[in-house]
Amino acid sequence: MPHPALPRDDHDRLITSRLLDAEAPWLDPDEPVTPGHVLCAAQKSDSDPAAVRSRLAELGYRVPSPEQLATATEDDLQLLKLMRYRSESWLGPEDSVFLRHHLLRAADDLKRPPAELAARLAGLGLPSPPPESLPGWVPEYGDLTLTRYEDRPLPDDVPVPVHHILQEASYWEVADDPQRALREVVSVCERLVELGYRVDPVVLAMDAEDLTLLGGNPGDEHYRLHLDRPVPLPYVLRLAQGLDRTPDDIAARLHAFGHRLLPEGPLPRSVEPGDLDLFERGWRTLLARNDPDWFAHLVVVGARTGRAPADIADRLRSLGFTIPEAELPAGVSSDDVGLIDGRPAVSGETVWLPRTEPVPVGHVLFSAHARETGTAAVVTRMRELGYTRVPDVPDRNVTDDDLRLISTAGDGSAPVLADTVPYGRVVGAAAVSGAGPEETAARYRGLGYTDVVLPDGPLPASVDGRDALLTVTGTGWLALDEAVPVPHVVARAHAEGAAPAEVARRLRTLGYRDVPSGLPETPHPGDLAMISRDGRRGAPYVPLTGVTAGHVRCVADVLESSAHDVALRMLDLGYALEFTPHPDDAVVVSLNADGRAPWLGRGGNLGHVLLVAKALGRTPEEVVARLAELGYEKYGLPGTAAGDEDTDDDIVLLSENADGRGPWIRQWSADLGHVLRAARATGRTPQEVGARMALLGHHVHVPSQALASDLDLVEALPGPHRPWGTGDLLAAASRTGRSPADAAARLRVLGKEVADLDYPTRRPAPGPAR
Repeated sequence: MPHPALPRDDHDRLITSRLLDAEAPWLDPDEPVTPGHVLCAAQKSDSDPAAVRSRLAELGYRVPSPEQLATATEDDLQLLKLMRYRSESWLGPEDSVFLRHHLLRAADDLKRPPAELAARLAGLGLPSPPPESLPGWVPEYGDLTLTRYEDRPLPDDVPVPVHHILQEASYWEVADDPQRALREVVSVCERLVELGYRVDPVVLAMDAEDLTLLGGNPGDEHYRLHLDRPVPLPYVLRLAQGLDRTPDDIAARLHAFGHRLLPEGPLPRSVEPGDLDLFERGWRTLLARNDPDWFAHLVVVGARTGRAPADIADRLRSLGFTIPEAELPAGVSSDDVGLIDGRPAVSGETVWLPRTEPVPVGHVLFSAHARETGTAAVVTRMRELGYTRVPDVPDRNVTDDDLRLISTAGDGSAPVLADTVPYGRVVGAAAVSGAGPEETAARYRGLGYTDVVLPDGPLPASVDGRDALLTVTGTGWLALDEAVPVPHVVARAHAEGAAPAEVARRLRTLGYRDVPSGLPETPHPGDLAMISRDGRRGAPYVPLTGVTAGHVRCVADVLESSAHDVALRMLDLGYALEFTPHPDDAVVVSLNADGRAPWLGRGGNLGHVLLVAKALGRTPEEVVARLAELGYEKYGLPGTAAGDEDTDDDIVLLSENADGRGPWIRQWSADLGHVLRAARATGRTPQEVGARMALLGHHVHVPSQALASDLDLVEALPGPHRPWGTGDLLAAASRTGRSPADAAARLRVLGKEVADLDYPTRRPAPGPAR
């Protein structure tokens, strides 16, 4: 608990916490505070060490003497930092098991021997390894890599893992030269000992045979051992045979090197050379001690070695593998391996067909075609292999056309239909062959499929490719017993350029019953964008309920359409909105408040708000609120009342062309030219326009003597962001029919910088008509 001597503030809690984080655990008032803690606390709290020491003493803690702190140096602070470039992290109690690596890192930073730094760390009152256990020379940078294992420093209190030593010795790169590999391992061990780390004596005494034992397959990461993973039984057996040792010897030696996850149960007394072929099923696939695919393993090994499965099973049991007692075929061949491989008829991962599960119809047909034999031969052989649930498929030779029929893609490739023929696949096959769905379903039944899904009621006499596409989804085919999703109908209508209602009617004709009703009778090019997230075709579909105003507005932006029109169309498509569209919305979101394009962009604008309010007879506040409900950025009205007798003029003042229509001026975009233009349009003085615009949130400096008639002169000059000179002044005077002197005088009144020259007072002669 914190020392209760004085009330705590944040600073006190920080300097009295052991980890300098203002939280428990706290310093013990009965134990001396180390100089290192004072230095770290001062750095952390941006204080002076003496001030921290004084405050801790006031709080009742036993603090170091001023003399101890006086000897502190910048190197001490660097020594106390936990990591380079992180001044906020300091060495703490939880780092005590990694102090050796910390000292090596600090030695590399400070270019001082680790032994010297260990002594200094102890002098600062912190735990430290004995200085004599550390080098008296500055370590090399490679030593820092050597003393890290799996992205963490090696701990001080346990021996270095043997596999870390092998990795640092680059064993797997030089394993083909055992003596060189051993020299590299010995060199790494010696360096770790020099740095003060513990290396198990059994590791120090290892020989070339031990390297073979621990290294696994040098060229294959898959066969390397890891201390935290079980040692496979085949690994032990293979080493025993290769090194002419017993499996128990191998297991004992691995245990000595730190492996604890060894094969359980009794191991065989010996391993014969021929045994090595028995527990490797294929590339990177070893038989597990309790392998669920044991039968497939027997078939694969039997086909490869020519040995009987029963003989293989007996030998594997004697080697320690669990192989159930079961009736096995007398012999197997490579054809049998393909026969029990379930991948052609089962989508997904590699699957060996279990002998007790039903064999798919599609598997029998695919296998018969691959072997160019009749289906009866496949059925007979599978039963001979012990498969008890093989379907009674009519005996026939499977043709290429049959294979295309059962292929899920319709091209004769795997995977094929397993046992069920979805209705969508029937329609697709019928469209390709030109036969009707009923005739196509009969073909599937003739091949042995008993589960051919068809709708209740009459089937269409014929179908075409468009009908087939109606039944296809991103994951397969539409199910007859499930509701047809609205997005599916909309997507197909978009693809065909047809009305959603027409697509729905065609689905009903095909036999689908739960099809969305009341859909639009006309196509719309934006339907797919409307139902897609952010209006992006190909994006995930939005839910049928709770469509936000923001989504509607976003789609309107993408389609360059009216948000009101988008909302109405989505309602027609069966989507429920979070807001209720109103006929006035078309006016609210149209730029000129006329219910027609162009449409409003993302945010509101005061000019647009006032124009809409005038058109609809509403208050500006009501318009702003409705815009927010429709998903537009909320616009804050200025403090002045915007619905008084000045509204008509305000709309003119806020329009870019001073015509009371959009586009509208943006924040900070109004200039003197706009003020003069608005003054001319409204009959007000420029000063009155400027004052009114300030009330409306647009501040423009208007000279006190500016006149509306100055507009022609201002517009004749280059834009406000372009430099201009005497030539521009003379050209402006000529275009406006003024004398250069008059033009210069008016420009000075308007606050423009004009060169101090003697300008002509005579007006230019009229030029020829253009």
